[in-house]
Amino acid sequence: MSEQLGYFAKQVCGKLKLNPNTLRKWAIELEENGYKFERNNKGPNGQRIYYERDINIIAEFKVLLERTHSVENTAKLLMKRVEEDSNAEITHGVREEKERSNPITVTFTREELEQYTRGIIEETSAKVAAEVSAQTAEAVYKKMENLIEQRDHKLINQMNESMEQRRLEIAAAREEPASSFWSRLFNRK
Repeated sequence: MSEQLGYFAKQVCGKLKLNPNTLRKWAIELEENGYKFERNNKGPNGQRIYYERDINIIAEFKVLLERTHSVENTAKLLMKRVEEDSNAEITHGVREEKERSNPITVTFTREELEQYTRGIIEETSAKVAAEVSAQTAEAVYKKMENLIEQRDHKLINQMNESMEQRRLEIAAAREEPASSFWSRLFNRK
């Protein structure tokens, strides 16, 4: 491994888009489960030096962690894979075939499954509620628009009838001959 170019934590974090604290936590968890990182001579324990193989393991750790939601379970699962790979000489093509035929089994605790299910239900409910709200608002708007249009139509008809009635009254008043004061007094025409 010493012929390969090694990377320090900062470079690995940049490559994998990780926080240095996250990388350190994952590396410690892997070491507790038996994985060995090479170290230099700086400091009491030395700094971890990450080679391509280590970076690939960390990248796989990241992917598996998204599925399992548990750092401990991910480290154990990954170490099991590393041990299988080191115990058996498998060519790349055969390994891909094996992975296709033996899919990864991911286990969830009851709480994790309930939390995941609750999250999906809440997300779906929010989407449905927003959709129903939009449809309801649109229906109410159309109904109100229709009612306002009907009200305006009735109001215009009533105003037209009232104006027509007033015109008839004015026309009738103009046609009536003017009567004198004495004829009106004695009710004669």
